[in-house]
Amino acid sequence: MSKEEHDRIAAAQSGKMMMKKIGLLSVLVLLGLSACEVPTLQQRKVLDSMVGKSEVDVLRQFGVPTRNYDAQGHTFLAYIDNQTQYSGGGGWGWDGWGGGWGGMGGWGGGWGGMGGWGGGFPATYYNTSCQTTFELVSGKVVGWTMRGDGC
Repeated sequence: MSKEEHDRIAAAQSGKMMMKKIGLLSVLVLLGLSACEVPTLQQRKVLDSMVGKSEVDVLRQFGVPTRNYDAQGHTFLAYIDNQTQYSGGGGWGWDGWGGGWGGMGGWGGGWGGMGGWGGGFPATYYNTSCQTTFELVSGKVVGWTMRGDGC
């Protein structure tokens, strides 16, 4: 086998490996995103327990809604939770090395020191939101929904 054929085969195999990694990463991202949209078992129990309860019961449990809307005999009570998350900066940096052997007239070289060299990632802030909405008919809860990236 010539070097060119070997290189072509190696490049094709490398491309296949990269596609597999991208495919796996895509699946993991989708699973992660779908997991964010599902209320926890505890949340589901609390919200399910509200079905059949009165509007006053909802207000007692969750407080005054962020907003409400009436349409064709249906009342929607929306509770919106906005959160700001902080992600500290990070990464690695390098401050070099120094030192040596000291004393009068001794060796004391070094490299690096103040300032160093490095990089890393800056701190970031991001907002998430979760809206829980109860639907009421004739003053009774008939259903609920949760939506948003912070649920």
